[in-house]
Amino acid sequence: MRPSSITTLLAIHLGLVATVASAQKSPTPHPPAAITAAEHDTNLPVTHVSLYKNGVGFFEHTGRVTGNAAVTIDFTTAQLNDVLQSLTAIDLNGGRISGAGYNSTTPLDQQLKSLPLALGTDATAADFYTAIRGARIEVNASGTSITGRLLSMEIRSVPEKGDNDSKPSIDHYFLTVVSDTGEVRTLELTSTSSVHLLDTALHQDVSRYLELLAGSRSQGLRHLTLDDRGTGTRELHVSYISEVPIWKSTYRILFTDSANADTTQKATLQGWAVVDNTVGTDWVNVQLSLIAGSPQSFIQPLSDPIYSRRPEIPIAQEAQLTPQTFDSSVENVREDRSPASAPSATETVEVSAAPQIQVGKSMLRSRGIVAGLAAAPLPPSPRSYEEAASASLVTNTNTAAFDDFFEYKLTEPITIRKNESALVPILQAKIDADRVTLVSSDGNRISQPLRALWITNTSGLTLDRGSFSIVEDGSFGGEGLLDPIHAGEKRLLSYAADQAVHVTTESRHNATHITQISAAKGVLNIHHADVSEVTYVIHNAAADRRTVVLEHPVVKGFTLDSDPKPTETTPTVYRFRVEAAPGETVRLHVGGKHEGYTAYQLLNSDDNQFTLILNSANHNPALEQALQPILEARRHVADAQTAVDQTNAKLASLHSDEERQRANITALQNADKGSRDRFVGDLNKTEDAIAAGQKELETRTTALDAAQADLANRIEAFQFQETV
Repeated sequence: MRPSSITTLLAIHLGLVATVASAQKSPTPHPPAAITAAEHDTNLPVTHVSLYKNGVGFFEHTGRVTGNAAVTIDFTTAQLNDVLQSLTAIDLNGGRISGAGYNSTTPLDQQLKSLPLALGTDATAADFYTAIRGARIEVNASGTSITGRLLSMEIRSVPEKGDNDSKPSIDHYFLTVVSDTGEVRTLELTSTSSVHLLDTALHQDVSRYLELLAGSRSQGLRHLTLDDRGTGTRELHVSYISEVPIWKSTYRILFTDSANADTTQKATLQGWAVVDNTVGTDWVNVQLSLIAGSPQSFIQPLSDPIYSRRPEIPIAQEAQLTPQTFDSSVENVREDRSPASAPSATETVEVSAAPQIQVGKSMLRSRGIVAGLAAAPLPPSPRSYEEAASASLVTNTNTAAFDDFFEYKLTEPITIRKNESALVPILQAKIDADRVTLVSSDGNRISQPLRALWITNTSGLTLDRGSFSIVEDGSFGGEGLLDPIHAGEKRLLSYAADQAVHVTTESRHNATHITQISAAKGVLNIHHADVSEVTYVIHNAAADRRTVVLEHPVVKGFTLDSDPKPTETTPTVYRFRVEAAPGETVRLHVGGKHEGYTAYQLLNSDDNQFTLILNSANHNPALEQALQPILEARRHVADAQTAVDQTNAKLASLHSDEERQRANITALQNADKGSRDRFVGDLNKTEDAIAAGQKELETRTTALDAAQADLANRIEAFQFQETV
């Protein structure tokens, strides 16, 4: 389509919209019965914002309202669930919050489906005329006017005039109208044409369609309106939480004096916070509080309609039931009921325009339920915040102190527009700082030495987690990260590599020494001491003095038994402070010891275990001599066990022969007498041998039991004590 055709259609469409707008006006709707003429819309500005580290913000709006007011606050769609879950509204001067409403989030396509007009979100002029076919219209085109019903719209492509056959075609639009007298006429729509809708209902549908299109442009913005009912001028306080970006801390540590490793310096600490306003409201002259804490918070989809799945029960066809009535229980009837008595389920309850919920001496009135009855306004009366809160709410609340949080509260108001961010100063203070070189060891590997500050937080404030930059005499020195530092706490902050300090290990030694051997009541304990030693060699190649903080790992169970002692100990490292003059090499010896013992149950130990015991005791002569009676008793038990095993093996062989011989006799029942007598004789000899073996087994078993009892007695009586 050529540009001229597009311009023509746009002019026709604008003419149609203007005609619709100038058509018969819809009647002005009557105001709700519970809203009086004194009501008006009021915007409540944000006055206080508290941002937390868990990504939520606590917002407070404060302003003055007069009479019955509708207070509107804008939110984004993402905020709405948080707002519905946490909204608090308090009229400080006797007003009543009767309810709140907000615009729907129904998708535009769903809203358009509810209209009789079958138009989509991207309807063209052709779609519009097709949708209103059959409607009564008045068309003025080319000096001709016709009134009737729209039959159709037709698009005809006509080539442009000229000698060149390759010129594109132009679309022409024609409306076919059937007049009230039956005349059918087709008129071309041009830029001078106009179409008037004569159907009032259709005009209202078109107006509603255009309103929905216009409203879709701001569908991401939610308008929540609170109805505050009262008389006179009053102060209204509204608060809620909302999801917000996490505010970030960043610090500057400035040195203005010369470096001196022998003394603690005063450094200037500047703190800044990065704050983002992504909510739907400008923050204009708000009191901003930045709180480093994470109160428990969650989101529930309160703004989404939720339906419960109900079972479908078929209607019973077999039984025809007769309606019945039932008497009430005698215990439920009060014979002395007074007018103040609670109504029963069958009594009529008189409902006023404003249902009331009693809270102390005040009421919370919701919007009128019975049309035509309005709540009588109460005169404003100054009251305390607690009294106003109890008068404005229907629920009881509990308060708690969050003493593990810390807050940065700006003393001056700040302005941050929506979808903008700001770098906000939060502190400036003097802190104690030592410039040191930090070296860490994990027991095997030594890290790159780092320039660091050993600071003491003398600001009196808690420093939040964040990044920091070092400025030394106006020059950039490095940057790093810090964890939360409480007031008075000491912390190391590394920010650059130190190329002038070199740290190596000269020797490492790990050994285990037996310190004591003891035995009593059948248990032998071998006490030992594990020793771990290392010598660090620190060389300072710089032209100035260096204070080196060396971190040695804390090993569970080991205690330090060397000098010097660490300056500081954390759950994971010992920190030793070593001074190194220019060009000096310093050695630091660190030793640790772990004491323990190994217990052996002698009665349950076999030969291999006794060999292990003697090896663990480094074949201590006194222990070997003391164990000789036990070892001899163990040999007696072993010999007795061998004899019992031999007898059992012989008896097993005899029982096998016995079974074979009995089977042979059974098989020779019909044989001659001589053969059978020979097998019977062999069986008798075997049975005699079995009887002798049983007696021998009893004797040897008795000897084994005696040997085992002797071993147990010797082990129980065994005592030994020697310090190595």
